[in-house]
Amino acid sequence: MTTERRDFEVVARLEADAVGRPGQRRFRVIAQNASETAFLWLEKEQLQALGLAVDQLLSNQKALWSRSDVERTPPAPSTFDGTATFEIRVGRLGLGYDETSKRYILIAHDLEGDADDPPSFRCLCSRSQLSRLSETITALIEAGRPRCPLCGAPLDQQPHFCPGSNGHAHH
Repeated sequence: MTTERRDFEVVARLEADAVGRPGQRRFRVIAQNASETAFLWLEKEQLQALGLAVDQLLSNQKALWSRSDVERTPPAPSTFDGTATFEIRVGRLGLGYDETSKRYILIAHDLEGDADDPPSFRCLCSRSQLSRLSETITALIEAGRPRCPLCGAPLDQQPHFCPGSNGHAHH
């Protein structure tokens, strides 16, 4: 299957977002360069895994960081009308560091694409952009529904019959 591919090069904006109410939210990463905006739609678990991967990558790359990384980040576009010029439902994500450009790389594969296909989306970003992305992801995950302390399942307004208490305790 052939899917559309976009290389955003160096992005000016990279952030996580949630659309909808807790329990019914959809999650996305928004990447924006000077002329285009991409929405990378993810499951909550994928977004959480991305946040953890970013934290791990940044902690492993501390020696490579320099002030020039922050200074070379392009200014954010002045307008964002809430629409995307490119959207995919993410099947797989990749994250790495490019020695040549001294930037971090985020790639995404379309859920509908074949396993051997090249990434559907690619962008380069700075350390500070990735750090802010991780902070945003953490805030989004924590803003969700509270979790049962015994089984970890999301708690709604309905009674919760917890397997951790063999279904006898209501939380």
